[in-house]
Amino acid sequence: MGARSFMLATRIPMSRGGFDEWLRTPVPGLNIIENPSAMYAGWASDGTDPDWGLTEIAAHYPSALAGIRADRDRTPLQLLAPRAARGLTLLRHRDEALEAYLYDYHGEQTGAQTCLLMLAGAGRFAHPGTETPVMYWGGDVYPGLPMPGDQPLAVLLVANTRPRFVHTCALDALIGNLTPSEADFLTATTYGQDEAPAHPSSNLLDPAFHAHPGAAPTEHRSQPPVPMADH
Repeated sequence: MGARSFMLATRIPMSRGGFDEWLRTPVPGLNIIENPSAMYAGWASDGTDPDWGLTEIAAHYPSALAGIRADRDRTPLQLLAPRAARGLTLLRHRDEALEAYLYDYHGEQTGAQTCLLMLAGAGRFAHPGTETPVMYWGGDVYPGLPMPGDQPLAVLLVANTRPRFVHTCALDALIGNLTPSEADFLTATTYGQDEAPAHPSSNLLDPAFHAHPGAAPTEHRSQPPVPMADH
């Protein structure tokens, strides 16, 4: 477990009221997604079983099951506040949109799937008639958006109706839409070898997190800081 790093990013059109309601609403069940088994179809891990039923975890890491299931019963605020305290999390309402850029350093596929369910649930609070892709990628430690020619692991299309995984997407347009979030995330979390890490930037987190006790910055990060890009 914990051999790879995973990233998710999206920008879902949504009112402030819808955003606040989404933060307080528990993560939905798997049935909210129209085609969960097609998660990897058409992308870099095409043919891989997403194992939403947690059979591999149950077989090899049974002690982890309770924690995973508990996370999937939390609200987005409860789920994200502890990781926000460690940094490496952009989650805010800005310019009439839910903006997310989540970096899970040496994380688990199950954690990324929980966040995908969390963002799938955001469609219920999005502006009517909108469909918004959530990009899921990973493998490399550096958390920047995929380079030209690289494929993500999955793309979830979030809508007021049931979200669904899609096997094609206009990646250049999607990456262009997410680049401002990437820039803010990397500016706030990247530093050189001789610089000291800062606490999570208030620019990355919505004010709703500042009042949540679980989101208070920790003195020592349990995750290492984002490295400087070498490409």
